[in-house]
Amino acid sequence: MTQMTPSFLPGDDETLRTALRDVNTPNLLLVLATITGEDDWLKAPFLPAPIVAPEGSLFPDDSGGFSEALVAQIHEAAIRILGEVRDGRRTLGTAPDLERFQRMLSISTAEPVDLGTAKMLMEETRFTDRDIQWQPALEMALGKRTHSDFHVVIVGAGMSGLGTAAKLKQAGVSFTVLEKNDAVGGTWYENRYPDCGVDTPNHFYSYSFHRNPGWSGYFSKRDELHAYFEDCADAFGVRDRIQLNCSVQKMVFDASSSRWRVVYRDETGQIQELEAHAVVSAVGQLNRPAMPEIEGLASFEGKMWHSARWQEEDLAGKRVGVIGTGCSSVQLLPKTAERAGHTTVFQRTPHWVAPARDYYKPVEPGLIWALKHMPYYAEFHRARMILVFGDRSWPAVVSDPDWLDQSVSVNEANHVMRETLIGFIREGLGPKQNYAEACIPDFPVWGKRLIVDNGWYETLAREDVSLVPRGITRVTATGVVTDDGAHHDLDILILATGFKSNELLSPIEIEGLEGQSLADLWGDAANAYKGTVVPGFPNLFCLYGPNTNIVHGGSIIYQIECQIHYMMQCLALSASEEAAINVRGAVNSDYNREVQALSRQLAWGHPNVESWYKNQAGQVVNNSPFSLQQFWEETHDMDPTDFEFVEV
Repeated sequence: MTQMTPSFLPGDDETLRTALRDVNTPNLLLVLATITGEDDWLKAPFLPAPIVAPEGSLFPDDSGGFSEALVAQIHEAAIRILGEVRDGRRTLGTAPDLERFQRMLSISTAEPVDLGTAKMLMEETRFTDRDIQWQPALEMALGKRTHSDFHVVIVGAGMSGLGTAAKLKQAGVSFTVLEKNDAVGGTWYENRYPDCGVDTPNHFYSYSFHRNPGWSGYFSKRDELHAYFEDCADAFGVRDRIQLNCSVQKMVFDASSSRWRVVYRDETGQIQELEAHAVVSAVGQLNRPAMPEIEGLASFEGKMWHSARWQEEDLAGKRVGVIGTGCSSVQLLPKTAERAGHTTVFQRTPHWVAPARDYYKPVEPGLIWALKHMPYYAEFHRARMILVFGDRSWPAVVSDPDWLDQSVSVNEANHVMRETLIGFIREGLGPKQNYAEACIPDFPVWGKRLIVDNGWYETLAREDVSLVPRGITRVTATGVVTDDGAHHDLDILILATGFKSNELLSPIEIEGLEGQSLADLWGDAANAYKGTVVPGFPNLFCLYGPNTNIVHGGSIIYQIECQIHYMMQCLALSASEEAAINVRGAVNSDYNREVQALSRQLAWGHPNVESWYKNQAGQVVNNSPFSLQQFWEETHDMDPTDFEFVEV
């Protein structure tokens, strides 16, 4: 590793002293060990206590358990050492190599961190540049090409599209981004319902290569998230490559030229065409609202809208109905109920909702300062965030064949979590204990995405909120009829009914080799190798594709970066061979047999789970069967022998 040169640290010693009150002490010790190169900071008395997760908090206690006196001693040493860096009397030392990094993380978390995880975190922190695996090869291939017009079309300017654009720009690849909306940001542009936000801490829910030290909250809301992706478009220097208000209609692979023909409707409504050597689907899984198939829905005479197409309306004194109890419903309900006269929630099945007393917690000023200015702090902070909010829950989602009662849980840890959440439900419902049984799911925790609580049960307990855990028979001009024959009078109906997640890439028509239709090939059983490439569709890459979604924890941006890394290796191979590459059918079949076998042993593959994760045959088509670490390993090294070449 190269030695870093001193960076500017603003402020005086008092600035440092104030900021240190908000930083994580175990992380600070790693900073001191890195700057000084001294292992004394990794030994007693500076060994932290293990990380523990207090009930009712999303944020584990990872303070290290140090005494106030020892923390004060550490802070004074940090002020001295950082002051020397600030004043130019000390260099920044040397960033850790893999062996030291693994040892530092293991000491800092008081638990073993295996070598594979350390390798992954070296890349996530950018201590190691993962792009050296593909960038030199791709740049060399482009320089040697007989035809220098290698071009890529990206469909979508959300998190997948912008991340891809950033890497193509970095490598000098020509590309065009076609975006159907009038702004970038994807789901964070489209969704605007009250309290819309992430359930993954922002410092992990961001690109590893474009961290945002200025998040105002640990779980930021839609406006701040959309602003982040708008900033990315500028910071990556790709805004001039993005064509807005362009809806892709069709993509056809022409074997005679080994290129894709992309047909789209531009902002004026005219049909246009582009040629590309490769196409990238960055349309996501959660971008097309699913309208419920309920008799009479169109007859409702009041105001009605889907949560993903939010409409601002005066709710004062109004009778509001909300259909659905998934993540969108949980997030929008509290603020909706505060404004409405009365709110009725129609529930088909309950979801597990996790305690989160820290949900609205703002990021402390000292932490923001440290993330912006303190050498190495942002890197260790991201590593720790991934360790805490990544795979720690993975053991609880894997079925234990010796667990006797698998009717509602898959192993002992999973069952303990179930019992804890049942207690949380009963506590939150307060006087409305009659709702408790209807709020307890009959499937394992993590069978569906564990929703982060923002006052869901307390809102259901309000006198002006009713929970109706019954099926809906039909909608009338004035309300909803449930299967017990009751008519619920409503003025406004909100459809929090999710997305058409299993219709991946639709409504785009995609034709591969010999005119094969991707929609016909997939039906409702979409599958892809590494979730990214499909046999018969050369140089087509699906980001956030089949079996890449996450349930147990983590950040979808992490998954997407893994896929982008794999895709860039594929593009380097394609460019160097001057031919489109097509994944072998047998390779894809073997991989997806493993995916389905693994999925059946996980909480979301449980037979009691009915969700958008599965198709009509009960196969899990959306979710990854791998831990975050395993998915990184699956996608890290592209094997050229998995592909065959389609030459002109």
